[in-house]
Amino acid sequence: MNLTGLSSVHEESLRDINRTLAWLIQHEDTQVIQQSLEKTFEILKMSTEKFPGTALNCVLNMGRGVYRTDESDLVDFFMDSVVSLGFQAPGIKGVGDDWQVRANATHIQNIRAWLELIELNPKWSKKLLSSLIIHLSLGGVFIKDTDLFPRDITQFLNSDIGPVYNLAKQLNRLFPAYFNDIGAEGKLRDISTRIDEITLRKDPLTHFLRKQSHVESSNRITGLMEGTLDFWRTGSKEGIRSFVPPDVYSQIETKGPYIDGVQRVVGHFFHVRGLDDVRDLLKVEENQLKESAAEITGVSGLDKERVELAITLYKLLYQKYHLEFTEMDGYIGQLQSSGLPDLRKLKEALWEEDTRQKLTKLLTYLEGLKGVIFSSENYEAREDIYRKRHFTVDIPSMYGSYHEMKFDALGLAFRLESLVNVLFEDIVETIDLGLITKATFYQIYDYLGLFDWALKLDGISSLEMERQLDLLAHSLKIRGFSSTQYIDIFRGFSQAVSNIVNDYFNNIHQENLSKILRQVPTERLMEKYLPPERVDDHEKLIHRVTEIFLRDRIASSLGLQQLDLFLGRILKTLFHQSHELPKE
Repeated sequence: MNLTGLSSVHEESLRDINRTLAWLIQHEDTQVIQQSLEKTFEILKMSTEKFPGTALNCVLNMGRGVYRTDESDLVDFFMDSVVSLGFQAPGIKGVGDDWQVRANATHIQNIRAWLELIELNPKWSKKLLSSLIIHLSLGGVFIKDTDLFPRDITQFLNSDIGPVYNLAKQLNRLFPAYFNDIGAEGKLRDISTRIDEITLRKDPLTHFLRKQSHVESSNRITGLMEGTLDFWRTGSKEGIRSFVPPDVYSQIETKGPYIDGVQRVVGHFFHVRGLDDVRDLLKVEENQLKESAAEITGVSGLDKERVELAITLYKLLYQKYHLEFTEMDGYIGQLQSSGLPDLRKLKEALWEEDTRQKLTKLLTYLEGLKGVIFSSENYEAREDIYRKRHFTVDIPSMYGSYHEMKFDALGLAFRLESLVNVLFEDIVETIDLGLITKATFYQIYDYLGLFDWALKLDGISSLEMERQLDLLAHSLKIRGFSSTQYIDIFRGFSQAVSNIVNDYFNNIHQENLSKILRQVPTERLMEKYLPPERVDDHEKLIHRVTEIFLRDRIASSLGLQQLDLFLGRILKTLFHQSHELPKE
């Protein structure tokens, strides 16, 4: 393997090594296996750059054998070795003139290989789970519709994820794949086609947007859509450079019939609505858009229609690939034939106007979805997938749909959790804590019960939290319970939350994060992790990235961040009351 003159047979040599090691794992004792693994990983480190696909196949085959030994120490050693090999980042380098995204083809293979290893024994694979979460968070994830990744999510959910459910959810939240339609179907196809047809397919940008959404759709298309709307707002096309092929980019004009009218419409809308960012358009109602467009004179009705359609298309694409924005009526409509628990009850919950009642109903429904996800049954997947070739761009594509109960349940659960977190924020902000009375403590106790329920649904169990709830319940039965005693109880709640953060986030990720950050080049990090100015002190960068990474994990959890804020508000008021009010 070290002889460059024999490079033509290196890949086949890797396969031979793999086969030999598979035999050794079956027939030798643990010490011999570990020594053989060590030597093999040394070879793989030298070969990963040239033959990443073959190296990943070797890792997967070794892993199957190692997990079968049922030796936890050997599995730990193997996982450490796998993580030290590094991870295949998306490596996106724009779009080629063949209209396909230039990306690292082994990125998706690496995700699948690690997932398959984790599935062998999720409880033993916490380090690998954490490392995959870290890599996808730091470097991003690129999954095309045509990868049919929902199948992989189904396979993962059918493994024994119960003991590591919270960690499994942290990972699954990162996959931009919770949709049923492959490519552009239904409303997505109709709107993208109409936008292109309005200009008789002569606007190179909207024509490319249409083809990309139909043929080569992926989670990158929301970036293209945001770049398009920003171009229409500002007249600067720089924001779309990395999302379109060079030949298309050169054809896009910053003045003329395809930009002048829409720029006036979008500019006016941003001005009258006080919007700052393209993502603010996600909150805009259709009737607001029409009213604003009607106020503008000297712009054709077709240009107004293009803007309205583009914003609707943006919402549909964002909802497809992201979990934090969902127009629930349309989304639930897609799930009518999915077999999920009573969707009528879910609709009733969503229509509920009382925040407390709405929270209870949604948490009850989430409990039912968790039951589906934890079911020992392997549900049958319904796939209606068709393949064709687009002659205009000569790219094979597929379209159709994918439904499977556990996959649909998790996708719906994530979207409902985003809504539940907003409701938790509402109660934290609106509860009157100006003066905490006995009646207020009853209300607080009620809300804390909802938070505890949410944590359990998210796979977080805390005996400390339950003990503090029991203490608070007991205190409400006692007359003359002092403010100091209440402060002690809520300090206990705050400590319980702090311990949850340590147990489920800091202790699991920090060591792995530190090791991985020493492997990953700075240029591979997503933009949000990088400071505004260059930092030469790598330790400072590690500290910054760690802080952002952990904050994001906690923020995306169900109710945890809101609970921390709630307890902070309560303690602040209790401290104030203990100092300001007269002692009894």
